Amino acid sequence: MENLKNKQDRIYLTGFMGTGKSTAGAYLSRVTSRRVIDTDSLIEKETGMSIAEIFKLHDEAYFRKLERSVLTSTFQLQNVIIATGGGLPCYKDNMKLINANGISVCLMARPDVIISRLSFEKNIRPLLMGEDRIDKLNLLMQKRVYYYISADILVDTSDKSIDEIVKYICAEAGIKK
Repeated sequence: MENLKNKQDRIYLTGFMGTGKSTAGAYLSRVTSRRVIDTDSLIEKETGMSIAEIFKLHDEAYFRKLERSVLTSTFQLQNVIIATGGGLPCYKDNMKLINANGISVCLMARPDVIISRLSFEKNIRPLLMGEDRIDKLNLLMQKRVYYYISADILVDTSDKSIDEIVKYICAEAGIKK
């Protein structure tokens, strides 16, 4: 693995939905005194629509273009943590761009843990709408794993506390708290 010190200005949290990107981003922000940015929140702010509304009114390709635009806008930022949407690294060459412009951290979890975490949310994620949520989840994970595993740092969040996750990220990325 290349020296991550050169890429420390931007920490990109990637991974499947429900793996803890938003939670880890907020905690990592407090521990490191870095600002945290959520790409989905930026898209919602820019469009004035929720992610679900964007998917309802447009197609996934339209949403992925919005994600790409938000991603490239982060490349000049310094001292930030960027929590990406679950599919952002899997569109075109986004993961290569993330790796070139910061430290990429992929949060992972077992499918049963993800389903459990998502069951606490009031809104069903657009890509998991309908019947057979577990089958859809497994299929999406299989399609995306190639992109996720190319991250600089991989963390299984299934059985770890948020404190353990953030300590691991800081240690692996060489970030002092």
